[in-house]
Amino acid sequence: MAFTTWQTLYNAMLDDLAEGSWKTKSYQIVDRTHTYRDFADFKAMLEYVRSQAAMESGTVSGRTYARQGGGGRW
Repeated sequence: MAFTTWQTLYNAMLDDLAEGSWKTKSYQIVDRTHTYRDFADFKAMLEYVRSQAAMESGTVSGRTYARQGGGGRW
């Protein structure tokens, strides 16, 4: 599969997961090809591709944390 967008790749990976064909798949991302050794490897890459697709579409949201001040001051 030639890389077009992160969302397209994410959808293809989800389809392959649903069909059970992820075990024999390799994906090309720009000039790199990745073949999965086990499910943990596939799952980690799926999560990475999901986050890239979210950034690509602008739907990602960051987390906001309260800043700790010195001596109990905020």
